[in-house]
Amino acid sequence: MKSLKKIIFIFSLLSFLMPLFAQEENSAESSPWSFSITTDFAYYPHVSPLVSDSTHFAPTDGIYSGLEGRVTGHAYYKIPTPIGNSPLTAGDNLTLEGFLEVSPVSVKPGINISFTPIAFLVFNAGAEAGTGWNLLGIEGMGEWDAASDSHYSSITPFSAWYYHLWMQGTFQFDTGAIIPGDWTHIVMLASYKAEYIGLSGQNNQDLWCWQGSSNQVNGWKYYSNAILAYQMPLFIKRAGIMAEFQGYYSDDAYEFGSNYDGNFMQIDLSPLAQFQLSEHDELSLLINFSSRRGYSSEYGSSYEETFLTKISREWYFKRIALSWTHNF
Repeated sequence: MKSLKKIIFIFSLLSFLMPLFAQEENSAESSPWSFSITTDFAYYPHVSPLVSDSTHFAPTDGIYSGLEGRVTGHAYYKIPTPIGNSPLTAGDNLTLEGFLEVSPVSVKPGINISFTPIAFLVFNAGAEAGTGWNLLGIEGMGEWDAASDSHYSSITPFSAWYYHLWMQGTFQFDTGAIIPGDWTHIVMLASYKAEYIGLSGQNNQDLWCWQGSSNQVNGWKYYSNAILAYQMPLFIKRAGIMAEFQGYYSDDAYEFGSNYDGNFMQIDLSPLAQFQLSEHDELSLLINFSSRRGYSSEYGSSYEETFLTKISREWYFKRIALSWTHNF
């Protein structure tokens, strides 16, 4: 789905990397508590959609389309849960996480519970809820204005809530665990998440927008990713590639039926790198190529998309994203 505005501020940036990076052991830590703060930023070029009945690549025709950013604080409490003495179970733990995300157009607290029964498996579940507001024409939270049939109307902050629930399983493996050495770390990760998103006060199939992202509806979605990366004892700590897959489970998520392809799977392919800036600071870089619905006719704005007929998949250069994390 396309952004509602040219400039939008919230971005679920690099959350796919958290299970991978959070599992590193730090023997010097004695307290079960840990804290971090993450600042995310993304730059978008301008891409023009094309009308084509087959899979195609849309050209980048402008240097600027929008920016995104957010700051999120995290607090973790780790509880050891050993269920055996083998190398696979010695580090078992339950981690409780609380976080608060703040942007110029929203605020969103949440919780997450992660359980690591064996070294290469992580299960987690969580929930978050937030509210938003309009700032300089950017909709933090809005509902489709059926009367005008042309835009989203702002919702009064704290009178409605965006909510997001999820359950996720992650498989992770590092070849350095079986082949010791500084240069033997090939890191693999695969995860699958079932999630429900919604905006209070909206009926099923009502269109709404959250944090500038339009054409959303209440419903069950999925998110899956796979990462293959090489880890090095250098300033460039990791380098690799990631594939992401996401969408609604049901084709009936939208009342517009099969023409819009309600359960269209968005696919993203992204080279990525992580830099070790200091003992407490890491910087992640992602260059993102994504796919979206291709339509049978041209359109001028995202408002028109749900009334069009999806006929193809359109690939495009989506963004350059940065994420800086400071661990206290």
